[in-house]
Amino acid sequence: MNCLYDLAAPAKINLFLHIVGRRADGYHRMQSALALIDWQDTLHLEKRPNGAISREDLSVPLPATDLCIKAARALQNATGCTQG
Repeated sequence: MNCLYDLAAPAKINLFLHIVGRRADGYHRMQSALALIDWQDTLHLEKRPNGAISREDLSVPLPATDLCIKAARALQNATGCTQG
């Protein structure tokens, strides 16, 4: 893989999570406390000049569209970026 970045994605444990309301944009307001643990994933990112966005995992099939892909497409739209 021709990686542009290799980024650590540290794991955490939610000690509690309380939904305390809903924002005007539909997202929830919440309170939580978390503890970092000594595990992490590594994300490998590469630039794609054709604008395509995809996610791949070596161990499990992934849905065609998930929050990571939705966020990347929203960033493309908000910034006018044509790269993937």
